Amino acid sequence: MHSQGLIDAQRKAKQAASQLNLKVEIEVEGTMKQEKIDRVRAAAPDLFHSSIASLPDGWTDIMTTFLQDVSDLGEGMLTPAEVRFERSASGVKAFICPNPDMQWTEAKALQLINAQRQLTISSQHTCEDCGADGHLVPLGDRVRFVFCQKHEDRARQKLTEQVQAFDERIRFRSETSFLFQKHSNIWLHVSDHNTPILREALLNIKTIVEERDLIGKIHVTKIIDSEGQLFLSVRYDPLVDVATRLDVDDIVHHAQRLSDEASLKANRGVSCDDA
Repeated sequence: MHSQGLIDAQRKAKQAASQLNLKVEIEVEGTMKQEKIDRVRAAAPDLFHSSIASLPDGWTDIMTTFLQDVSDLGEGMLTPAEVRFERSASGVKAFICPNPDMQWTEAKALQLINAQRQLTISSQHTCEDCGADGHLVPLGDRVRFVFCQKHEDRARQKLTEQVQAFDERIRFRSETSFLFQKHSNIWLHVSDHNTPILREALLNIKTIVEERDLIGKIHVTKIIDSEGQLFLSVRYDPLVDVATRLDVDDIVHHAQRLSDEASLKANRGVSCDDA
């Protein structure tokens, strides 16, 4: 059985991993949609840079304002600068290369610097998701976002659910611990579609072991989730009768069959009816 120290260390590691996973998930989901990209491009076509597409939807307006402000500094047919953008923990950064063919007065250069500075400040107070007034939201040591209260609550709920799922796996592992050999490193984390299948199989095996007084004589020795398909192995003590072995084997085979079907559905492959 896991010591409390090991469980605490695993929980801390899981929490850190969940924070990073959530960061990736939110950044991918929040990436600027094509219609917003087109809107920003239309504001200043000559200043548009492909890096804008990596920024969140909620920053569309502040990006549009920035590009218009910089565009206004141009002289005739001359574009004032080349600009690329980068998302950082402190907001969006604009990296500017001024056009050397322009006549840069001190006042005009200051306008450019102020526009750059204002863009970063605005991004620190604009929700990445919806563009409403926002605030810096730290979700762990290395994960930060700018959200309004609504989207902060949603992000924190997602993080809480991931950690709660880990705690539930630890509880379930403790409940079924006698099915595993001492010091076994079998991990119960499997694909979402396999989780209920695995739990039902282990609970059914647990029931047989308890009801037939076979604790210590039947062990689950392998749980593998390979490309979404679940595989289980069970080891029997020589004293375990044939009928019990067949009953447990049926549970294992049924779980693996259900996993095959669920994997096909999850991957949008051939339906069970067509298989």
